[in-house]
Amino acid sequence: MAIPQFDHLSLVAADAERSLDGLVHSLQRGTAGMSQGALHSRDLSSALSTMGLDAAAGLVDDVGRQMTLGQPSVLDVAQDLIPLIAQAVKDIQLGHVPESDAQVETWGPWSSKLQVLVSRDAVPLNNFEAVVPKASSAPLPAPDPEPVASAAIWPAPASDDVPSASVVTEADPGFRALRMHGLNLIQNARIVNQRDDERTVRQMDALLSELQDWSLRVGQQPLSRLFSQASSAVADVWLDAVVLDRLEPLRALSLRATQIQAQSRSLIIYVEWLGLSLSDEEYQQIGRCLRVVCGQIKRIDQGYRLVFPSSLTRMRVIPFILKGQRYAVGGAQFLQFQADTNEAGAAGSLILRSGLDSKSLQVDRVLPAENMNLFELPQGIDRPEWLSGVALDGAGETYFCVTPQ
Repeated sequence: MAIPQFDHLSLVAADAERSLDGLVHSLQRGTAGMSQGALHSRDLSSALSTMGLDAAAGLVDDVGRQMTLGQPSVLDVAQDLIPLIAQAVKDIQLGHVPESDAQVETWGPWSSKLQVLVSRDAVPLNNFEAVVPKASSAPLPAPDPEPVASAAIWPAPASDDVPSASVVTEADPGFRALRMHGLNLIQNARIVNQRDDERTVRQMDALLSELQDWSLRVGQQPLSRLFSQASSAVADVWLDAVVLDRLEPLRALSLRATQIQAQSRSLIIYVEWLGLSLSDEEYQQIGRCLRVVCGQIKRIDQGYRLVFPSSLTRMRVIPFILKGQRYAVGGAQFLQFQADTNEAGAAGSLILRSGLDSKSLQVDRVLPAENMNLFELPQGIDRPEWLSGVALDGAGETYFCVTPQ
């Protein structure tokens, strides 16, 4: 895998080490240090993402999220991760960056361990959002001169398409989740708001971002409605009714899988179908279906991996800068970043996958991954084909969302 060649790489590594030291100090204080630990985790995640360790960055980001929620089980996992992350940072400084699949294999089991421990503390709801692993990539064609990358925003269905059982009541799991976690998050935000310094502002932003993510759960549908034959294996995976409806063509094909596994991580859903073989026509059909919901499909050993967002109104995105303009590519369609030292003035290329088509996009600068609200453009406005809407970050900055062509 290419090593990100940034002039400020040594500074980023120093930031990572400084944040790691701060996290170690916070963990020594136990539950009393969780608020500060959450901030150090966010800083560390940002540095790891910039250095190309995206799977580790996503995991550390989730550690910070669980600290923000006050989950005590996260402390043991965080403590065990410290030496592994320290070694990963040293490897980067020596010029060794693992391939995307190797990163997922290394950090994926830790995500599962964290999910199990947090679920124990989150009775009766275990809807845990975790890491955004990267899929591997293949050689790609040269990029187009125009931006042609990802996070498509699709119009809401007509009222006739909305499920009849769309009224949210107190029995809705999302309603209970928001009530249980939302009250604590808002209380923590009010406490933090009594202080006035830069780190407090960042902590407040993290709390409010977490509240936005939990708000998505209201009215969402369980993935088991699509894969009822594997309801236990896809438990606690939720998505918008609009996304569920557009994935309906997957239902019949999924019945041929001998095993189905699913996880929800950082607003992205990962599904594995094992023990089946698809024809080229069926593979193309699934690719078209997932492209509509800003997702992708990839062949893996013994089956297929499907990746798509849990919502089209708020999702994980990879922000980037191109010719002074801010853009955002959907995390579910993002594979990896490849440094391109042959192009003067360019940081490298974003490698994307929409459905089953791979794309490459030259960018000037990649920013840390973030969960953002998305808005479609009003009908009737002239726009390029690749422009699908805008994303809004926590500071109110706007980013153009584009879709692969």
